Amino acid sequence: MKRTAFATILAAFALNACSPPAPANNAETAHGVAIVITAPLAGSRVTSPLQVEGTAPGDWFFEAAFPAELHAADGHVIAQAPARAQGQWMTEAPVPYEAQLNFIVLQETPATLVLKEDMPSGLPGQREISIPVVLEPN
Repeated sequence: MKRTAFATILAAFALNACSPPAPANNAETAHGVAIVITAPLAGSRVTSPLQVEGTAPGDWFFEAAFPAELHAADGHVIAQAPARAQGQWMTEAPVPYEAQLNFIVLQETPATLVLKEDMPSGLPGQREISIPVVLEPN
């Protein structure tokens, strides 16, 4: 009996180890509403133009947009563009967004995609979400 239970547990661990990893959730909670990046997934290899998609609460937007940036490993900004609401943004509910970031790299380049809440008032506490990506030359 002990041998059968051990074999079952061992088989379960082996199957789990061979299973592909689940996609990254890329979500943070902001006042009970998730900020989500559905594309690209964390760790993705991407080429220009990089299409960014997901959902964010309406209060992240100002005039239906918020900043999207690609940062190099040293922190400098490689590319930036507005993430634009794809629906009614004057809500607290999740709003679909899209951004397109154009960049030029000559070799594989580790980078970080950063989405920032648009706060025109300049008050501290700006929310952001970031994921690692690898930029590839076209």
